[in-house]
Amino acid sequence: MMKYLALLLPLITACTSYSQQYRDQYQMATVTSAQPVYRTIEVHKPKRVCEERQVVKRHADSAAPAIVGAIIGGALGNAIGHNSSNKKVGMAAGAVLGGAVGHDIGKQNGTDVMHHETVCYQAGTEIEYQSVIDGYQVTYQLNGREYTTLMDRDPGPQMPVYVEPVKSR
Repeated sequence: MMKYLALLLPLITACTSYSQQYRDQYQMATVTSAQPVYRTIEVHKPKRVCEERQVVKRHADSAAPAIVGAIIGGALGNAIGHNSSNKKVGMAAGAVLGGAVGHDIGKQNGTDVMHHETVCYQAGTEIEYQSVIDGYQVTYQLNGREYTTLMDRDPGPQMPVYVEPVKSR
């Protein structure tokens, strides 16, 4: 353990001095203005169109054809079945099938009724324009001088600024 500590200590010292050297090259500047910069973007949205349409539907004049069809279908299904469980299944299936056939026959002899329906569908796209913040034009003061830069976010009242060290000759 002591051997590893002896190896790590110089490395930690070097990193700390490197970090301190570059930290000295940053100074805190006072932000005097941060104005948002906008850009306009296109947003494509599906265009929904709705129309009122007249639809003709045929309705049965009465429920009698469906009822008669169900009775006849049930009787036929019962007659076809060989044992009691087959007779029950045949009767149920025959009643459903006979009722459906009777309903269709009743509609063929029924009357036409006019209905109004609202039908909606997508018809192309609409373009909507929106303004979004693209960045901030930031004005700041450092060492008595004023500077302006473009940033991706508002830095707040102060911001770190990299200052190139003055090299002596």
